Amino acid sequence: MAKVNIKNIRSRYTLRGFMLGLVIFLFTVFLSNSIFDHVNQQPTFYNLYSFFPGLWVITFLPFITALAGYLIAGNFAVFIRKQRKHIKQEASKSEKVLEFVDNLRKDNFESDLNLNDRKDKLAQSLLRLRDYLIKSKKDEEQRRIEEEQRTWVTQGLAHFGELLRKENDNIEDLSYNIIRYLVDYMKINQAGFYLLNNINSTNKYFELTACVAYDRKKFADKRIDWEDGLIGRCALEKETIHLTDVPDNYLNITSGLGDANPRSILIVPLKTNDEIYGVIEMASFKDFAEFEIEFVEKIAESIALTISSVQNTIRTTKLLKETQNQAERMLQQEEELRQNLEEMQATQEESDRREVEMKGILEAIDHAAISSEFEVDGTLINVNQNFLRTFRYNPEEIEGQNIKIFFFKDDAEGLDQILTDLRNGHNFKGRVRRRTKMGDEIYLLTTYTPVIDHEGEIIKILSLENDITEQVTMEEELKRSKDELGIMLEEAKKEVTEQFKEVEAVKIRNEKTLEGALDAIITTNKEGILEFFNAAAEKLWGYDRSEVLGQHVAMLFSESTVANDEFISAFVSNDKTKIIGERREAPIKNKVGSEEPVLFLLSEAEYGDDHSYTAFIQQVEVELF
Repeated sequence: MAKVNIKNIRSRYTLRGFMLGLVIFLFTVFLSNSIFDHVNQQPTFYNLYSFFPGLWVITFLPFITALAGYLIAGNFAVFIRKQRKHIKQEASKSEKVLEFVDNLRKDNFESDLNLNDRKDKLAQSLLRLRDYLIKSKKDEEQRRIEEEQRTWVTQGLAHFGELLRKENDNIEDLSYNIIRYLVDYMKINQAGFYLLNNINSTNKYFELTACVAYDRKKFADKRIDWEDGLIGRCALEKETIHLTDVPDNYLNITSGLGDANPRSILIVPLKTNDEIYGVIEMASFKDFAEFEIEFVEKIAESIALTISSVQNTIRTTKLLKETQNQAERMLQQEEELRQNLEEMQATQEESDRREVEMKGILEAIDHAAISSEFEVDGTLINVNQNFLRTFRYNPEEIEGQNIKIFFFKDDAEGLDQILTDLRNGHNFKGRVRRRTKMGDEIYLLTTYTPVIDHEGEIIKILSLENDITEQVTMEEELKRSKDELGIMLEEAKKEVTEQFKEVEAVKIRNEKTLEGALDAIITTNKEGILEFFNAAAEKLWGYDRSEVLGQHVAMLFSESTVANDEFISAFVSNDKTKIIGERREAPIKNKVGSEEPVLFLLSEAEYGDDHSYTAFIQQVEVELF
């Protein structure tokens, strides 16, 4: 049909050109005839063409104009054909653009625009729009994935926090529940919980307290020394280890279908305040994502805090129990020492009585003095009967003898010193060991006095002596008894002093330990009067310890709690039986009057007829990250 239209156009324009040329020819001929009227010539074709030679051109003008119309119509037809082709191309382009836009609307970003002219601005804009939508969709998908990951992490932390609040009394149960939770929540294949045992600081090691694989609990007796293997390296460096190239002999995951190496290993340290409490090791057939690693690291810190709290509670309870037992032993030993002291005091009184008797005996002995006179060199001049009787000599046997014969050889040096002092005019008074004729040893209470003449010369030495051998023997026995008693008494005093010091040191150490505990700790006597209130308790209630010590414990709870809560009612009452050793949740009332739920654990200490009760209080909220 397009061709028919073009032929009609050519015919129409050719005819119009011919008619235009014909009109011009006729108009020219008409004008030429008018000219002939003025020149008085006959208007014939011959004269006309002779007079106007250019008329021959006018004669062919209809054909010329018809040809021009034909040519103009051809050019116009070509222009129309080009326009129609262009319109078709634009229509096809519009259809492709509409199809491309519809695919974009349907999120079909794989389709192409398929335009021949890639430099077309519309095509470039649409392609840029497709790229932008692809990028937007990827960004949206990434945001959705990140949001899902954040939700997954948040929910996991919340569930995990609830688990840590409920299971924090037994380390082994806590470690198994932690590992079981991780295996289930992260959909991994195997995990192990290694707890650091640092009781002996020179021999620290990790022990496998819980292991879960393919939903089965495994009790594996496994010990890893400090700094040994990847577990030790993780603890030493305090950094997470993520292995994706697992050695064949490192670890096998076993099921009913066989065993195989895991694809990925994740080892995370349990640390808080830069202190290691253990290590978690996880194995899976899939790689651990970055958000999963961050999740495990966050809960690892919460686990470390919980383990620290549990260990502190266990350690505090153990110290309190040891203190109570030691205090009871101290009371028993104190009673035994008191009885021993009473017995020793009675013995001391008996010794004093005997000493008084001995003094009376010595006074009686003084009346029977042994007298003698001798030269300054010790030569005897005169002796009395008591002297002869005491030393068992006859008078002729000692005549002209030196007093040295009455001394033992061991005492000769001491006698020389005494004689020297006497020659210098000094008196001597003291107890002296002597020797009888038979060689027996006797003791005399001796007074040597120089006798001086009017010229100041010493003419002789006067000796007055009393036999105190029996007294000395009794004194030595008494002294030995007193020394023994004194040693026993001193040892008993030292033992009592050391025991009291030890008790006081234990008391101070335990008070400092309880004072620095993370949990709030309060102690009351059997009347309910507060006797201990540590720093954590001050922070929890908002009271200073000076405000509560000496007050009744009921001030720390509201009246409704005391009336309705079984545990608190028994705790503050003097008539009800306390609930000992059971962890209970109950509200407290702080200084500003608001109530806050906490976890209570009450213990009892008994000292004879006296009782005291210690409460360990832990806040219900657990800070996860």
